[in-house]
Amino acid sequence: METKKIHIAFLADIHSNFEAFRTCIKETEKRNICDYIFLGDYLGDLACPQKTLGLMAELKNKYRCVFIRGNKEEYWINHRKNKEEKWESGKSGSGMLCYNYENLKDKDIDFFEKLPISQQINMEGCPEFTVCHGSPFKVNQSMRYDFDYIDDLTKSLPSALTVCGHFHIAADYIKNGKRVINPGSVGVALRTGGGKAQFMILHGDKESWEPEFLSLDYNVEKAIEDMDKEKLYLKAPCWYKITKNVLKEGGNDSYVTVLTKAHELYFKETGNDVWMNIPEEYWEKALWEVLRI
Repeated sequence: METKKIHIAFLADIHSNFEAFRTCIKETEKRNICDYIFLGDYLGDLACPQKTLGLMAELKNKYRCVFIRGNKEEYWINHRKNKEEKWESGKSGSGMLCYNYENLKDKDIDFFEKLPISQQINMEGCPEFTVCHGSPFKVNQSMRYDFDYIDDLTKSLPSALTVCGHFHIAADYIKNGKRVINPGSVGVALRTGGGKAQFMILHGDKESWEPEFLSLDYNVEKAIEDMDKEKLYLKAPCWYKITKNVLKEGGNDSYVTVLTKAHELYFKETGNDVWMNIPEEYWEKALWEVLRI
């Protein structure tokens, strides 16, 4: 008798890229996928927060869905609690945080608050695995294979297989006998050459799980057009430029590299190390030094 296969779609780091998200869902529905696991950071850098949440709600009503909390969701949750935290439109350090928060309803943040940061998954006799956004221990702890602490981190993982998001690069590696898979990013995929939406279908039986990585073309120009309609170039000027560059060109760690350089320049001149407060002039200098834009 043929062993029954389980097929699960994994979508991570949508970041409000509705065009990329919709493209991925068209593919999963074409394949008759009924199980979905979402790995957090649903909103963030693009122009369609409510349309993104709307499609998530549709899928939740039609299929079996698991939702995990990401670091972006933690930002909205904590900001609602902290009335003294200042986010300003027009600043690259906090403009997109401000834009998304203004587009959220209390019921959306209530939904985020109920989400776990990790969950162990058991499906019909298949091997158990763990899902999370960053790591099973912290939403913002990256499980990138080349980070210096990854050896110690993998030793403490609760399952033989962990599927995570957060670092926006499709990956499948084994350390200390523990397997870690990242499906890549739906909305802001790095190392793709631009114009791609990444996700994964995990195929399993009673013996093992094997990933099928997908990288799909989508309407990048429409995504950028939506950003322009919302005037994101005014709300977070340099962050908008980085996002537009990643969507068109791909790239490796563009956000982190530019932010790190801007922070370095700012701290060297002022001694201030609060990255959200970095003035635009330092972002502009960093953009030129790192990306030549």
